[in-house]
This record gives sequence, C-alpha cells and structure tokens, in this order.
Amino acid sequence: MNKNKKIFICCTEQSGENIVFNICKKLIKYNYQIDGVCGKSSEKYFTNKYYDISLFKSLGLIEILFSIPNYIRIINELSNKILANNYDLVICVDSPDFNYQLAKKIKNNNFKKKIIQIVAPTVWAWRSGRAKKFSRVFNEIFTLFKFERKFFENQGLKSTFIGHPISIINEGFYNNKEKNLIAFLPGSRDNEINKLFPYLENIYEYLYINNINGYKIFIPTLPHLKDKLTNLTKKWKIETIISINNKQNERLYNDVFISVTCSGTASLEISKRMIPQIVFYKLNFFTYYIFSLLVSVKFANILNILSNKMIIKEVVNRNLSKKNLLEAFDILFNDENFRDQQIINIQKYLPEIQSEKDPYDICKKRITEIISTTT
Repeated sequence: MNKNKKIFICCTEQSGENIVFNICKKLIKYNYQIDGVCGKSSEKYFTNKYYDISLFKSLGLIEILFSIPNYIRIINELSNKILANNYDLVICVDSPDFNYQLAKKIKNNNFKKKIIQIVAPTVWAWRSGRAKKFSRVFNEIFTLFKFERKFFENQGLKSTFIGHPISIINEGFYNNKEKNLIAFLPGSRDNEINKLFPYLENIYEYLYINNINGYKIFIPTLPHLKDKLTNLTKKWKIETIISINNKQNERLYNDVFISVTCSGTASLEISKRMIPQIVFYKLNFFTYYIFSLLVSVKFANILNILSNKMIIKEVVNRNLSKKNLLEAFDILFNDENFRDQQIINIQKYLPEIQSEKDPYDICKKRITEIISTTT
C-alpha cells in the first residue's frame, strides 16, 4: 500500500548509521522506497544509495575546512535529487551542520514536504543559536535526551523524545571478579585511530612489560577498520581479539573487566553494559582552541554533564598524554573502590537519557504518521 511512498535519508556519521539501520529494519514491512546516503549495514534497505558514509571523514574544524568544497558539491547533488524525485519525507540523521545546509538548500528551492532531523545538535553545550536556525528549515526534531526538547520547542519546532539508542542494549551485570578482557575502543573513523591508537599501544606496553598475566585485549570494531587494527596489533605479545561480529561482541562484553574508550556514543554503550572505563580523546589544537571559547560545559561525557561531576574519568584534549592516560588506567585497573563508585554513579544517572520504550519503535510510529499525511 506504500510502494509509491518515497523517503530520502541522509546519514554521514557511523553513530547515525546504527540509527538508520534500526529504523529501516522497523520500516521494511511498509514497503517504502528508501534512497539517500548511508553506510554498509543499511544499504540493503536502500533502493538508491547515492553516497557512502566513508566519504565523510571530517573530525575537527581544520578537517572540515578542507572538506568544504567537496561538501558543497555533495549538498548540491543531493538537493537536486531530492527536488527531482519529490520525496514524501526527508530524514536527516546526526551530522547537524551538514544536514542543516542540505535542509536549508531544499527548503529555499521550494521543497514542500516535511523534513525531520534525528539527533539534535548540542545547543545546550555550544552555539545555542542553532535551535532557532533549525526551526526555520526542519518540521520536527527527534531528540535523544529529554532535556533537549525545550531548546527547540521554545523556538516553535516540534520535538519528539525518542531516547538514546543505548536504551535497547541489555544492561550489563557489574561483577568486579572473574573477568579477563580489557577493552580498547579507539573510535569509528580511520583518522581517529591514527590519532588515538598510540595511546592505547602505550597501555599495551605497560601491561606487557609488567607481566600482567591472565588478561586478553578485546577491540570491537567495524569491518572497514579490521585490517588496519590487525596490522597495528600484529606484533603484540598479549592475545588480542579484534571482532566485527555483533553477536560475538555481545558475548565478549560480558567478560570485559575495564575499558579504555574513545569519547562519544561508545562510552555510553560501555556505561550501559556496566563496565568501568576511562574516556579519552584529542581534537587538533585549532579545533580545541575554538571549542574552548564557545563551549559552555565542563565535560565531554553526557553522564558527567548531567551529574556536573566527573563520574567517568576523562583524559581529553590538552590533558591527553601517554603519561596521563596511563596513570588513569592504572587507577582504574587497581582501585576496586574507584570502579565500584563509578558504576554506582552510572546507575544513578543513566536513566535520564533512556526511554522506557524502544527508540526505534517511537521513530517508526512517528515516521509512518508523518508520511501517511503526505499527498
């Protein structure tokens, strides 16, 4: 009954790709035609895939500046396709700056159908004026956090709280004993791994030199990064499991003692699994300098922001060095009270970012409602 209904989805981030995959899986029975930009896991649901997310590799302001000409070209091409095909609904996922420009472009070219954004820009942390700008080009926004809704509703933009995707992850069982894996999560982009992996290698050397027996290293990753990580770890003397299999990952997470985690969605997933962790990240100097002038929050991790204290140790930006990360790792590894307290705090604040319902069921319901009204 919906074979003539067409949806355009634009997703240029790996964290967004996971959202797209799960939404498309929910929508498959409605027989919509889905076109647009996505990653490898979602492409089986797409009739026409115009670009792969691997083309969108920007990490900081410097990288984005160099990518601007290419992004302008892609936005022009995608807007032409949207206008030519007159899609019944445009869904933009994550990547708020790119998606805002795309939405603005088609809106200015008299696109009359609805445009929604899934994953709100962090207007509560920096560039609060984006809420007003988004209200001009989007018809609705789906937020991951409850507190975000007011920022957009105050500007007249309809907001739907869906909850963070970690809502569907089974909550882990915290047990300080009998777990023998140490997880390294170095990021989901090639350039993140180039920048961050040396810090993990330093921790590996610490484990090896100090002859810390009985532990293995576990690196869950994505298919396009497996060869790179295999090559980086091929000389390691500690058994290292590099896994791209989601079912295997879920089983292995049950045996993870502690994690060293790249800041972002991965750190929330580790929190949901009740695994003690430290978070690390490093922007280039120029990007960090600009952010430090504009950002109004003290922390990178959302649970730290919500609690207004560092319940999960962050070693980021100018504080990130091999020495500082290793010191934080040593505390996490050896201090049982430190690990226990982190989990207690996580259990306290994690409910604030989760939905009682499946976020993707909420998305499906709202998307089908919107598209049923299009003519």
